[in-house]
Amino acid sequence: MKVWVIGRGGLLGNSVEKQCINFADIYSPTGEFVWSDSAQLQTQIADSCTQFSEIARDDQWAIFWCAGKGTLSSTTEQMFEETRIFEEFLKSVEKNFEEKFLLNGLIFHASSAGGVYAGSENQPFTELTTPRPTTAYGAAKLKQEHCLGEFSDRIGVRAVIGRISNLYGANQDLSKNQGLISTICSSILHRQPINLFVPLETSRNYVYVADASRIIVDSVKIALADSGPTRKFMKLVVADENLTIGNILSVAKTVFRVKPLITSSSNTKINKQPRSINFKSVSLLGADSFCKTRISVGLKGMMADLNADFLRNGSKKAKAEQFS
Repeated sequence: MKVWVIGRGGLLGNSVEKQCINFADIYSPTGEFVWSDSAQLQTQIADSCTQFSEIARDDQWAIFWCAGKGTLSSTTEQMFEETRIFEEFLKSVEKNFEEKFLLNGLIFHASSAGGVYAGSENQPFTELTTPRPTTAYGAAKLKQEHCLGEFSDRIGVRAVIGRISNLYGANQDLSKNQGLISTICSSILHRQPINLFVPLETSRNYVYVADASRIIVDSVKIALADSGPTRKFMKLVVADENLTIGNILSVAKTVFRVKPLITSSSNTKINKQPRSINFKSVSLLGADSFCKTRISVGLKGMMADLNADFLRNGSKKAKAEQFS
């Protein structure tokens, strides 16, 4: 089996690729994608589609789309560009892959559970819940889902859409300014206060990246092995239970033996969000594992990664100052 992970340098893509190493041949494009230059990126993706089609021509294959820098605070323009890039990728697949080749493979798309269900009703939300996004980010993710769904209907390639809850873990991009757990670990490491805009009782679903990638990869395996007429699959990639902000802060205090510094502010827009958003997967249940990462283990892993990065960058800075 041939696998190509787009977004392999990010939190999710990196973990998905690691999950695939033991059973698949991993395709690595020549050179790193330049996500800051849309024109160059489009050319790189098109060239890579050509290369991948030649490598995997006579084999089963899967492409995992784990790319995107969008967040809940992204603008309509930013998300329009992200969606356009995904659409151009699908065009490149159609152009380069023969019909027989398309029937042997699958495309996975990483979507957002919180983004597409933000305005939905009747919790817990499942794969059958009607999506109602309330942000440009959520609307764009839903648009990308529809693009892949229509592509699957027209071309015949299998498609799996993974609606992922709040993802956390080592290798998280802190420049995106999101993620409560990464913020807590970073604040403890640097001894800086965390500014909270919501009550400590606010609960959300936090899924550790290794658990999420395992669910995603297992879902893709199940979909590829399905001999029935279904070509499109939906999967909620979520943890078994929610955690409140208070829960996480308490565990962090116990694990790191340091009390996180907290300040509070009011934000009318954020405070309109529900105190709790609950999910329950009812699809591709064979992909769910009973071995879930505890929050204490996840916190330790994330802190170790942040600390290593801090020491590495600190060393580089010290050398630069020494020879400046």
